[in-house]
Amino acid sequence: MDDVQHSGQDGDQENGRAAAIRAEQGYVDRLYARLDVLRARISQTLSEALGRGGGGGYAARTEREAQAEENAKRLARLNAVENGLCFGRIDVGDGGAAAETRYIGRIGLRDEEHEPILIDWRAPAARPFYAAAPSVPCGLVRRRHLHLRDRAVVDIDDEVFDLDGLTDDDRRCLVGEAALLAALNQGRTGRMGDIVATIQSEQDRVIRAALQGALVV
Repeated sequence: MDDVQHSGQDGDQENGRAAAIRAEQGYVDRLYARLDVLRARISQTLSEALGRGGGGGYAARTEREAQAEENAKRLARLNAVENGLCFGRIDVGDGGAAAETRYIGRIGLRDEEHEPILIDWRAPAARPFYAAAPSVPCGLVRRRHLHLRDRAVVDIDDEVFDLDGLTDDDRRCLVGEAALLAALNQGRTGRMGDIVATIQSEQDRVIRAALQGALVV
């Protein structure tokens, strides 16, 4: 009976992982589509600037050269992020309200309505992705790492800071250590709940502790 139950749980987790990867792939496809549009526009602008020749006097030539140089730099930046465009996602809670989802990547991108769809990793809005820890979650409900190969999402890994802040669908799609903690928390009360709640905090302290010699975990 236990083997059947464990088999069912493993199957549910694999189904949840597959569903989560499909969902993230859809979003990553959207990001790459936007990147392709921007690259095409800048390439066209650059070609037009270079094709206008040298007429119009010194001031006009200088302006064209400056614009061409700037567009060439922008195009080079966009080409440089082809691999690993997006590598993370954070769900930011706000006092029990629906979590705000932010995707973190190598550059910032906006859609046609100028709404941000990808946050540059250097921007202040991306800071919780790096700074959050179990003891100091920085307002995060969940942090998700996205692993890409070319333009394909091949794996994801979740870290949950507030399990109660996730929807039922989100809980079913948890991946990695977060799925284990969710399973341990399910139906647990009292002492067991306290132990589970401290697992990530203890791990974080061990990882960040100053190394005095050999460390066995």
